[in-house]
Amino acid sequence: MVRGIRALLKHTAPGKLSKSGKFACFRARTENNRPTGAKLRGITKLLSKRLYSSAMLPSTSSWRGSAWAGANGGLRRGRAVDSQVSRLANASALMRKYAKMLKLTRLFFNALVYHNLKPVGSQRVVIDRQRGIGTAADVVCTRGAHELVLVELKTGFGGERTQGAGTHMQSPLTKTKDTLVNRHFAQLAVTLHLFRQETDTQAKLLAKGIDKVSGCVLYVDGDLSELFTLPDWWERRAARILDRIS
Repeated sequence: MVRGIRALLKHTAPGKLSKSGKFACFRARTENNRPTGAKLRGITKLLSKRLYSSAMLPSTSSWRGSAWAGANGGLRRGRAVDSQVSRLANASALMRKYAKMLKLTRLFFNALVYHNLKPVGSQRVVIDRQRGIGTAADVVCTRGAHELVLVELKTGFGGERTQGAGTHMQSPLTKTKDTLVNRHFAQLAVTLHLFRQETDTQAKLLAKGIDKVSGCVLYVDGDLSELFTLPDWWERRAARILDRIS
């Protein structure tokens, strides 16, 4: 693993997740890591309102176990996995090896190993202050000595993820089928686009030999994981998607 990448990503982050009462929001940050400026809108709701169709897409989920039974059990499990993954992605490989993990957390890190992805950070915030938008990459990994990969983690989206409900997305993607994986590609494409706009960060990464930045969506559910690499097609449309939702 390339040395210093974890610290570089932390120190160059243009924003942070800031708590405001019971809620949290993205905001720009100062050099002293203090939040500054107005609250930034997250992209999830903006994408749902301005890009996705109104269709309920087909999705299944494996049995969650009694600990996650009842109302909002899947949501609670997802949050627990996200929290654990975020914490352990910043730990050493040795600490992860002996850490007590939820089943889906273990599945996620095993999948990273299988795909030769080494975590170097989590919840790396990216923002566009002019548009008032912020989001975060779930986990950031290196692959080999020259590639950085932003990983979008999704739990509980089982079944055929490329199957839609016969609908298409809104403009500018009116010919694009509205499916689970396409929705998540759109989200990741915006995140990756905002990260690549950080010219100072990209220059510092290049100085360390990182000359490629890519993205993937990693699904974990039941006993299975499935990774989808973000296609170039989505990368080329990221700016137009960003214009649409902002």
